[in-house]
Amino acid sequence: MINFGPAGFCEQFTENFKKSEQMPMWLKEHSLSAYEISFTNGITYGDEKCKLLGRLFAENNISVSVHAPYYINFANPNPEMIQKSIGYIINSLKKMKLLEATRLVFHPGALMKQSREQAQSAIISNLKLLLQKIDEENLNFNFYLCPETMGKHGQCGTVEEVAQMCSLDNRIIPTLDFGHINSFNGGTLKSEADYVAVFDTLKKYLGDRYNLVHIHFSKIEYGAKGEIRHLNFDSDPLNYGPDFAPLAKVLKKLNISANVISESNGHQTIDAAAMQQMYNNA
Repeated sequence: MINFGPAGFCEQFTENFKKSEQMPMWLKEHSLSAYEISFTNGITYGDEKCKLLGRLFAENNISVSVHAPYYINFANPNPEMIQKSIGYIINSLKKMKLLEATRLVFHPGALMKQSREQAQSAIISNLKLLLQKIDEENLNFNFYLCPETMGKHGQCGTVEEVAQMCSLDNRIIPTLDFGHINSFNGGTLKSEADYVAVFDTLKKYLGDRYNLVHIHFSKIEYGAKGEIRHLNFDSDPLNYGPDFAPLAKVLKKLNISANVISESNGHQTIDAAAMQQMYNNA
């Protein structure tokens, strides 16, 4: 199963609407079936609003994901800060249950002057603590934790690093942000073979689970240290990429199950619809 949709409010939506309760019908009218709610700057939805939105998204057959707060960092060497990161995840999951959402995206962590190996080791250890806390809280609804591939060199989150995180538990699946992957590596995603190599890395660590993923996609400007800023499909002056067309073919060939979320700059709905059309035509 594959679904396409935007993250957050695009320019088209905000020109016509103001309330998040209007988003499910907006998506249905645009023949889209996925949406990502942003808690990146904090969890701002109350319980009753979450219940209402959950019902509206379900009525319109929209598959919902949530992006957890940006200030999560499972590589932080301070135990107190790790407990705060765990708390942000737990609180996000509790809202997700009310929203009837199934995927929680989060940034794994920043290096904070550690080596990549030290930071990755800390993330793995602290994700184990998170899983223990989830079990203690009896959060047993249907959800996936989705650590994201990152675009800046000062962050943990290469494809291999995220695959290692996901190998800890069946409740963890990758968020493959292909704009980030392309930016981190200086523009390496060009052909179908380049995209297949990403899934081959997942297969190495996850076996048959490699084809269940969450996807973010946008064109992104990058420099020597990786990601600089998000672009949209018709605003990519130096062809930073990546292009979705070869990925569409790979997703179909490999029978990938995913929510494909557009994070284009202001054009999320437009570009989500364009990706869906490319996939249907692949």
